[in-house]
Amino acid sequence: MVGIALTYTTLGIDALQVTVECDSTGSMTHNVNIVGMPSNSVKESKDRVFAAVRNSGISYHSARYTINLAPADIKKDSSSLDLPIAISILMHNGIIPSAALTRIALIGELSLDGNVRPVDGVLPIAIAAKRDEIDTLIVPYENAEEAAIIDDITVIPVTSLGEAMRFLIGSGGGH
Repeated sequence: MVGIALTYTTLGIDALQVTVECDSTGSMTHNVNIVGMPSNSVKESKDRVFAAVRNSGISYHSARYTINLAPADIKKDSSSLDLPIAISILMHNGIIPSAALTRIALIGELSLDGNVRPVDGVLPIAIAAKRDEIDTLIVPYENAEEAAIIDDITVIPVTSLGEAMRFLIGSGGGH
């Protein structure tokens, strides 16, 4: 099963939808490869993401992970991809059901302890999410007010990876 999460990357004053896909092959050693034109800050996210998952008390399979950021021909340059990368990994590991992310997008940088940090560019991301008919946007708590400026989109503020995960597993999943 491929874990798939939706997010956005900003391009100047606009934002583009990005699909985050996670797959793995069995391996005795843990390895992560991020593809799809990631910048150095996105490549470094693998260390933040797996530390955040582990320090949030979430178990995952040791494997060789491939994270694809599509479309592959657009450079992705933001730590705001951390949260969707983590969620795609949790989906791939069967921790979050795949139906949980129907018409939901996520943004947020993760700290090593699993807390979600605020990010830049939330307003253009919320505008693009509405344009793309996304129903729900999960954002860092500090960015919620900015995202809520846009009508007809539900904004879910989160302070941690665990909180986002609980929302997706609980009543919020499967919109």
